[in-house]
Amino acid sequence: MRDDPFKIREGQIRDSRLLGFSKSRHSGDYLDFWSNASGTVGKFFADSKVTILFFILLIFLLILWSRSFYLQIIRGDHFLNIAEGNRTRQEIVKANRGLIYDRFGNLLLKNISHFFLYLDKSDLPENENEKVVFLTKIANILSIEPKVIEERLQAEKSNKTLIYENVPYEQAMKLILLADDTPGIEVNFEPRRQYFDYLGLGHVMGYLGEVSEDDLANKQGYRYNDRLGKTGLELIYENTLRGEDGIREIEVDALNRAKNIITWHEPKDGHDMTLTIDAAAQAKLYEIMANNAENFDKPKMAAVVLDAQDGGILAMLSLPIFDNNIFTSSLDKEKYTQIITDPSNPLLNRVVAGTYPFGSVFKPVVAAAALQEKIISPDFSVQSTGGVQIGNNFFPDWRPSGHGRTDIKWALADSVNTFFYTIGGGNNQWLQNGLGMEKIVDYAHLFGLEKTTGIDINGEVAGFMPTKEWKEKTLGERWYLGDTYNLSIGQGYLLGTPLQAAMIMSYFATGKVYQPHFVKSIKNGEQEEVFQPKVLLENLIEKKNFDIIREGLRETVVSGTAKSLQSVAVEVAGKTGTAQFNSNKTPHSWFASFAPYDNPEIVTLVLVEEGGDRGLAVTVARQFLEWYFQR
Repeated sequence: MRDDPFKIREGQIRDSRLLGFSKSRHSGDYLDFWSNASGTVGKFFADSKVTILFFILLIFLLILWSRSFYLQIIRGDHFLNIAEGNRTRQEIVKANRGLIYDRFGNLLLKNISHFFLYLDKSDLPENENEKVVFLTKIANILSIEPKVIEERLQAEKSNKTLIYENVPYEQAMKLILLADDTPGIEVNFEPRRQYFDYLGLGHVMGYLGEVSEDDLANKQGYRYNDRLGKTGLELIYENTLRGEDGIREIEVDALNRAKNIITWHEPKDGHDMTLTIDAAAQAKLYEIMANNAENFDKPKMAAVVLDAQDGGILAMLSLPIFDNNIFTSSLDKEKYTQIITDPSNPLLNRVVAGTYPFGSVFKPVVAAAALQEKIISPDFSVQSTGGVQIGNNFFPDWRPSGHGRTDIKWALADSVNTFFYTIGGGNNQWLQNGLGMEKIVDYAHLFGLEKTTGIDINGEVAGFMPTKEWKEKTLGERWYLGDTYNLSIGQGYLLGTPLQAAMIMSYFATGKVYQPHFVKSIKNGEQEEVFQPKVLLENLIEKKNFDIIREGLRETVVSGTAKSLQSVAVEVAGKTGTAQFNSNKTPHSWFASFAPYDNPEIVTLVLVEEGGDRGLAVTVARQFLEWYFQR
């Protein structure tokens, strides 16, 4: 090791003692370590490899550039919106539905705002245990079971799920405080309808319900949890009453908590409507009908009061009524089940959707037809002795002893069946040939039966008029003379609605039938669109025949079957009716009228299902007319 200075010595090296080494002389600087090396200096890669690497790098850069172009230029707006969505949240600001007033400017309903709780599924805890704790905390505030919330979350298809409506104030405040620290909770203050139950307008106003999948698919502008009209005026005038919701865009933090309002689009309220309804008359009619229904145990009734001069509905009522307020919040299944299982069918609007045999309120049509077709003259009369015998069948008058000598006016006034049997089907004793079934049906159609009136409310039906062909095809029997007799007095297979019966009386009040309607005007901002009355029927019979029928209807109150209406402050004309529909049940009670006689203002129709022959329909009409013309 001493003889070899290039060998590294292990341990401590003391270079000054190395043999032959002097640091001052730089010994060894001259040594050529590469003296024995061989070869040449050349490239590390070959040219072909460099070219391949260049193209690989170029392709890689092109891919990066293409992707950047796609993300920033082609899809830039999309991802910008997503980025914005990460820091903003849009909330719907519900618009108020238009208000509805009666003809004198009295409110018939109003909008009341309540707190509503929504949960956003996308912000709920993913961990199942944390989710249970979260839902339990909310359920405890609302005093409901957590499973109720879970069921609503599962039933709702949208992320934003309505959990609870009409949250009480104290509970709403607790939820609002909880929402400050907990994402996914949203408490809104939204309007809902409140209907006035003292008016009995449930069938007329209808109600609102949640949008269905079909509504979302077929109607524009609706979202999950929206409400729209399902029945009544709320349905027919949905587009008018419905407002335009506003939108509030809010800046949120990482926990989705609101920080600032960025943009605000003001909601637009729906248009207000003024109806032809007289709220005081509606309330009084409801009071009278409800009292009589209770006193006489006759819970099923229908009534309508028309403006004789334009067809406007002053009042309409169908008993039993239902409380449409149960539909303004989350549907109470228990109450709804009670309604739909009630045998008296409270959801049925009997005025426009109930069909009944007319009974004697149909007789003015038959009388008018006989005069117009010259089957009889105004002087024609029969001797009523209690009924008519045809073969083995006896067709009775309502007075067993008969009504005596009867002309057309007395036949209407005292509702003499024998007279109408005769002019409808003929009688060898007084009249060889009557109108016959075909002519009676023709005039029924002329007066608007077996077709709808076009009233602006849903559910109206057309009724039914029988024919020979129908009976042969449906029942397998031919048409008998007795069938014509029954049709002549509004019995048998004839069916119509109370509104149609009111239309018949409307014609004899003024000589015209106006289309019945509820809306008087619609307010659109500062402008108001006023409804123009539409005449459906006029000039159906000659003036002289028209006057004869009117005189007979007036005689009904003077000396006939409705003498109790002489207590009304003005002269009333009308027609009573008792209609059999089932041999085992009490017949229906009818009364149709107009007043005052010389210058009619209103037409009134009352039906009492199974009211019998005690004149209960007359009683209801009399009490209403006494109040109406004395207020």
